[in-house]
Amino acid sequence: MKRATLLAPLLLAALSLTPALAQGTTATPAAAPAQTGRTVEAVTANSSAGYSIRVPAGWLPLKNVPGADVAFINRDTGTVRPTVTVQVQDVDPKLKATLADFRDLFASQLSKDVPKFKMLGEKTIKLGSTPAILWTYLGDGDDGMVRWTQVFTVKNNRLFTATLVQPSGTTAEQIEEGRAILTSLTLK
Repeated sequence: MKRATLLAPLLLAALSLTPALAQGTTATPAAAPAQTGRTVEAVTANSSAGYSIRVPAGWLPLKNVPGADVAFINRDTGTVRPTVTVQVQDVDPKLKATLADFRDLFASQLSKDVPKFKMLGEKTIKLGSTPAILWTYLGDGDDGMVRWTQVFTVKNNRLFTATLVQPSGTTAEQIEEGRAILTSLTLK
């Protein structure tokens, strides 16, 4: 218990002092058009921060999203615009922080940071051979209820967090595409 009490402030300090740099992220077409009239089905964003993520057509990159290494928004018109972001934060190796430490820290913050917070589910998964946490939760957003699906993991003293934000009214197709983006996260 003493370790968790001391570790939480250190983790918060480390995270706030080491935001990810958005430099070095490139997008590579996964299905490059061979001739005019053919569309790109998906792009793979490769980051110098140590990961890649596959994004289907219909999701556009966003620039200058605070704290995000990459961000994408669904291009469908209308007021509902689901987004996917990936954050990469360097973790001081002296902290020896584990995935469980970050899980506990984030879980304690969610009820404070998300109005009307409700956890819908959590499970441990693998990103390649690296353990990760996948959870889904609801809360109040700017324009009503929002559903978040998040996957996060720690590898090589880096915390990787991919988040799908689904405002009320997000279509089943957009949700499916967003989840496919999250599950495509590959660590290098």
